[in-house]
Amino acid sequence: MKRFLALLIPIVLLLIAVPILLNKGLIVPAKVVGVVLILLTTISLRIWLRRALREKLSLDAIKFNVNHQYYLNELSPIYRNMSKAEKKALEKRMGKLLSDLQFDDTTREELDAEEMLAYALFQILTVYNESYRSLKGRMIVFDQTNNTGELKISEGKYVLLNPVLLENILKEHQTLKSFSSSSTPVIGQLKELYLKS
Repeated sequence: MKRFLALLIPIVLLLIAVPILLNKGLIVPAKVVGVVLILLTTISLRIWLRRALREKLSLDAIKFNVNHQYYLNELSPIYRNMSKAEKKALEKRMGKLLSDLQFDDTTREELDAEEMLAYALFQILTVYNESYRSLKGRMIVFDQTNNTGELKISEGKYVLLNPVLLENILKEHQTLKSFSSSSTPVIGQLKELYLKS
């Protein structure tokens, strides 16, 4: 609430000033105060809504701990060479993506957290310069037997990936430019999947 007082107090004062000015017969100043009041209220609402949306997005996203960051550092030279601010922005997008998706594994009973991290990093790197889009409702299924190097899409919702393949591709690319310009089919397919959503 304290954050909003700086804008709330002038709005209340202007709101009180309008009827007072009208009672004294000062119509032109009352109109000017009214216009300023409308402008200030509109600007304040935009600021408040933007803050609320930013806070909601950060609350919905999965937070990364030191172990996750260590794994990503070991896995990807691209991640390792990013600045602290770039890593933070990337982790935020990855966390949001992970919270939107459902995961399953055809070959094991339990999911591996590191494989989910590898997928999220891979997916976000394919669309690094695009704005965030939600993949809510999609299920990512890990399939160790998928050695084609491509996605298998089943029933429009299930995307079968080989997580080992994704990890190997992440390890071999040193820069985002080499990753983006790679002719590896799964990179283009994941980008297309993301942009269709």
